[in-house]
Amino acid sequence: MATPTKRRLPSGRGFLLTLFALFVVYYGAYFFLRGPLPAAPQFIAHRGGKVTTPENTLASFRNAIARGADYLEFDVQMTVDGHLIVIHDVTVDRTTNGTGLVGEMTLDQITALDAGKGESVPTFAEVIQLAKENGVDILPEAKSPALYPGLGEKMVNEIIAANYLGHTIIQSFAPETLQEILAYRPSVQFCLLTGLWKFSLPNETPGQTIASCPMAEMVLLNPWMVRAAHARGQQVYIWFGAIEHPLTTRLMLAFGADGVMVDELAASAEMFGR
Repeated sequence: MATPTKRRLPSGRGFLLTLFALFVVYYGAYFFLRGPLPAAPQFIAHRGGKVTTPENTLASFRNAIARGADYLEFDVQMTVDGHLIVIHDVTVDRTTNGTGLVGEMTLDQITALDAGKGESVPTFAEVIQLAKENGVDILPEAKSPALYPGLGEKMVNEIIAANYLGHTIIQSFAPETLQEILAYRPSVQFCLLTGLWKFSLPNETPGQTIASCPMAEMVLLNPWMVRAAHARGQQVYIWFGAIEHPLTTRLMLAFGADGVMVDELAASAEMFGR
């Protein structure tokens, strides 16, 4: 009589089961050690929430305010004649009906353009004023600071002129820009942005860095950076590169994010209690 042989899992199936077990252990350990969740995570309108309204326009910011956003997030650059405007790209090509580099155009040239649905590119001062009138905090990014010497100082001056420093967190990918602002005005609050392939937070951050702003895709791979930020007394405001979805937003909140920057405000409002 033939001796029965033991059945073995196909190598591919065994690998998948091992991978799944590692996945469960890795994320299970994180959730076990994560600590308490923030009581009131911040609902942050990324570029005002660009899905239903033109990004970085007063229309988008008014819509975000109506949706109950806690923060307006946007990008600040400088015109050739030294005015601060709210626009994401270093050119006006994608978001307006014009062409050209932001830093080579005057304020009048840029504000004459159509930024979508009849909206114009707003000035930094206009967005601060709108936020102030509605009691909403702001999270402006010093965008491409290497192109605009003095950008950080000009931003601080306009915030102070509006008496809104206590409701502002300036963000940047450039630690040196935040250091320059810190030297100019030590009381400014910062959020250091980190992006693709940044699987951990910098060991050293400029003073008054009250929050870290990592990319969601990197947090998904290493949620422990949220716990690390909390351990050093910083909040965590997460932004999405390409995977924003109600499921991934909920996951960021489950990881312990203190705030999430979202484009799709309608789909996200409920999970922030709005």
